[in-house]
Amino acid sequence: MSSPTPATTQRSPFAGCIIMIVIASVALLVIGMAIFSLIRQNQEIDKFTEAQKKEIILPAIEGNEAPLNALHERLQAFRNELLAKPDQTHTLALSKEDLNFLLVSAPILKDLAAQCSVKELRDGRIITEYSRAINGMPGSNTLRYLNAQATFRPTFAEKSVSLQIEKLDATKAPVAAEFIAQIPPYRIGIDQQKDPVFGPVLQQLTACEVIGDKLILRRVPGEITALTVDDKTVKSSFMRILRVLVIGFLVIAATGIFFALRTSAKRRSTQTI
Repeated sequence: MSSPTPATTQRSPFAGCIIMIVIASVALLVIGMAIFSLIRQNQEIDKFTEAQKKEIILPAIEGNEAPLNALHERLQAFRNELLAKPDQTHTLALSKEDLNFLLVSAPILKDLAAQCSVKELRDGRIITEYSRAINGMPGSNTLRYLNAQATFRPTFAEKSVSLQIEKLDATKAPVAAEFIAQIPPYRIGIDQQKDPVFGPVLQQLTACEVIGDKLILRRVPGEITALTVDDKTVKSSFMRILRVLVIGFLVIAATGIFFALRTSAKRRSTQTI
């Protein structure tokens, strides 16, 4: 009887260890890159944010009952005409004062009212005094405030009014364009599609834009509204970072696995000789 030969199919115990070490190293690298990116982002945000919120001044309701009532009567008349004669053109023009009254009195604008007041309407844009709270580093439980003059571009898309920030003139320092691109548009009416008051109006409107010194809400039969809100730049920055991390992970993991398998094959080849 011949003596038994070593099993050629026996796997090296080191191959699995090497693969696990490579995967753990890649995971630590990705986590480290994410932490470094977070720290760098926090440092950049610190440059243009402040510790105190800028006061947002809106008109008081008390003492302005007459113009407020007149504004709401105009809004109600516009709604009635819009629903009664959808086959006709209807237009509502709102001034800077009208918009500030709406901010202070309309529940649908409560969140926006806490952050801005309208300063001017010009060049197709809404210029506002703006103050927005931004979280500090995770775990720090602190807030910073972006105090600036914000320029909004209004559009009407997906049955809602969209306000996209195009420019931020911060009082402390310039705001990076990459940061502005990550701010999603304010969507007014997105949660009121089935509301008995706002829903029918949102279904009928076809446009929202600044013309001269007025914000125009318009219904024109046959006018095509925007298909989607222009927030591609909001998603693109995140997707670029995600793609880099995923591709980096796959490349490093594939390289590590390749060398681990190559080492394992050499060990098996040595054992069979």
